[in-house]
Amino acid sequence: MPLFPPGEGEDGGAPARMRYMRERGTRKLIAGLIALFAIWYVVGQIQDHILLAKKWPPLSPVLNGLTVVGVLNPKGNYTRTLFKVTTENTAARVALTEYGWNSIFNPNNGQLCNSVTAAAIQHALNVDDVAGEAMLAPFIKAEVEYMMYQHHQGGDATAFSKLTNSMLVTVPPETLHSGPRTVTMGSLIKEFSSGGGGNFGDSSGGSGGGSGSGRSVEHLIYLGPKTVATVCPVVLTGAQFTGGFTEEEPTNLITGPAWTDYMDLTPEGRSRFFQWSHSHQGEDLIFVLKGQIVCKGNIGEVLDTSSWGIENIRDENAAKKLVDYVNQPVHP
Repeated sequence: MPLFPPGEGEDGGAPARMRYMRERGTRKLIAGLIALFAIWYVVGQIQDHILLAKKWPPLSPVLNGLTVVGVLNPKGNYTRTLFKVTTENTAARVALTEYGWNSIFNPNNGQLCNSVTAAAIQHALNVDDVAGEAMLAPFIKAEVEYMMYQHHQGGDATAFSKLTNSMLVTVPPETLHSGPRTVTMGSLIKEFSSGGGGNFGDSSGGSGGGSGSGRSVEHLIYLGPKTVATVCPVVLTGAQFTGGFTEEEPTNLITGPAWTDYMDLTPEGRSRFFQWSHSHQGEDLIFVLKGQIVCKGNIGEVLDTSSWGIENIRDENAAKKLVDYVNQPVHP
């Protein structure tokens, strides 16, 4: 016979108290973690709000470094867009559209936006494309500034009024043994006004040709990389990147090999890009590195991110040059 009846001499409440203490400690731990997470989240949201709402000053292009520009070509609005981005072999190119040309040389824009100026610039593009592009660039820049103003994204409502005959235009050197020349817009217009024409795409200089089939062909004026970096809105420069790496994408038998560049943004870069992507979904970005277009990207959605993945870069050397540049300890 047992010394004590079953259960006698035991403290039946001890296991319950132990379970309660364990549960109480667990609840405190969970509550503490939730509180820490809530504090971290709130502080982070406040910091993000301050960062993403900040009004940043406009960036200037860095022609001897990296400049990332937006080309204002919203998806689905192909017939009424200022720029068109095309891909030839593995390289992206930016062109002024016929719609853009007609929008610029509308007499309502100002006294210099007339048929005489348009004819002179078109003739210059046909016989001396370097001078023609130098003449055209200020007009494209004015159109971009006015468009940005209309969309309440900065810009300049008076951009066209600043185009005058007395404004100075620097024509880049055509050869390594010549230097740039700086002349007035009026003198260039006079120099090239003997060519006649003026209709967009009259000749082959910089624009698309006709079609023997009789079908309508879109005329385009292709712009040099430095002009693209100068006239388009600057979204980011090399100073807003901290580093990156290149990764080869899986083999695609249809389009061929491609690479993805993963690049990290500074807090300022993250903020600037978030603000740009918020208003420019569906548009392209062009990466101009030291006078060359190395790749393009597309803004598929509003992005609040500190890291980018630029996919489908067809040129391996271009992809690596871009990453090598942002990995430099100091860059312009």
